[in-house]
Amino acid sequence: MLVEFSVQNYRSFYERATFSMVASSIKEHPTHVAELSGQRILTTSVFYGANASGKSNLLKAFAFMKDMVLNSSKDTQAGEEIKVEPFLLNSRGADEPTQMEVVFLTDDTLYRYGFTCSSKQVLKEWLFARSTKPKSRELRLFERDAEKDFKVHSRFKEAKDSMLEFLRDNTLLLSLLAQFNGRVSTQIVHCFTNTNIWNISSYMPVHTSVLIKNGLVPQDWISDILVKADLGIKKFQITEREVSSATLKNTPFLLRQDVNKLVSLIINTHHEYYDAEANEFRAVIFDLATQESEGTKQFFSMAGLIYYTLNRGGILFIDEIENSLHPLLCSIIIRLFQDAETNTKGAQLVFTTHNTLLLNKGSFRRDEVWFAEKDSSCSTDLYSLVEYKLDTGKARNDSSYGKDYIRGKYGALPFVDYEDFARLFRNI
Repeated sequence: MLVEFSVQNYRSFYERATFSMVASSIKEHPTHVAELSGQRILTTSVFYGANASGKSNLLKAFAFMKDMVLNSSKDTQAGEEIKVEPFLLNSRGADEPTQMEVVFLTDDTLYRYGFTCSSKQVLKEWLFARSTKPKSRELRLFERDAEKDFKVHSRFKEAKDSMLEFLRDNTLLLSLLAQFNGRVSTQIVHCFTNTNIWNISSYMPVHTSVLIKNGLVPQDWISDILVKADLGIKKFQITEREVSSATLKNTPFLLRQDVNKLVSLIINTHHEYYDAEANEFRAVIFDLATQESEGTKQFFSMAGLIYYTLNRGGILFIDEIENSLHPLLCSIIIRLFQDAETNTKGAQLVFTTHNTLLLNKGSFRRDEVWFAEKDSSCSTDLYSLVEYKLDTGKARNDSSYGKDYIRGKYGALPFVDYEDFARLFRNI
């Protein structure tokens, strides 16, 4: 499970910002908390904030860290630049390193892993572990600096000297060790593998389709959830079709490019209408990409990831969950992760939204609600509702969160005024 994630000097984050899934001591919605190995971890978190406040950048930061961990040892070549994006709104960010750190809970152990890098090389990397037993001390498994000076604990047997010679300046040691099937490193890499970052603003059915093709998600289950979502769909079918380069621009979705051919993904949905003359229902076949609504396409694209995450106990990040989806469908997706009967594996959902209808005490604990706001230096700051202090004290659990947010009580709002916009049109 994800316990904590920190980022510094990446896109809109200049100062170190930390997002935590650790449940506070408040008593609200106890079913939203998974208790594992003596740790109390939240299963959902939501981010609010103005446009360009940095909400999406938090997800992009995690995606960057995931890509580095999974691919730096196998996809990069010696001397190849690391595709890092530092903070650019001051004179220092471009020349300073980027830092990422994550804490995962797995197998009764809290692993704290992180690295610092520039576009040229990994400057620092570290891995610490602590048992969840009371009064346990944190153990440094390994630590690395820019000169490849390693400090490795004697118990961390997988970091052998013979492997270190294969380590490039732009490669993470954790990634390399996982390639050699190191037990601890593989566990941590598995946490990243079980994390999906989904941008709902783009139609991307490959997740659901590939999960079905690989036998990880039952196609009948996807059909059932589409029916339950009241989309008018009875079932669907997936086919792959070879396309030519001449017709490529008219192809809604390119699945892959083989050696000598292009393969397109075609998804057809089945609807029914009643033929009064024949006294029976008949099927009408639609193309998902061109004939279904944006909301239907988005829900199909997410459905496989929802099943996969809940079934395996992974982490699902969704950017702008309300985009094209009805608020009731959004609420159901969220509740599936908060309900202990449907989320038996401790799966976690982290998402961004502007929909204040979801922001209420019946849907979230105060420690599940987070805000992203730019500070005076244009750097993104993160804070939760449970820790935000009003003039009258902390936000109460009987407050109207949505109304108070729109009124500006919690910050994280755009500084806009109608008269400023109206004046622009009056002066045309």
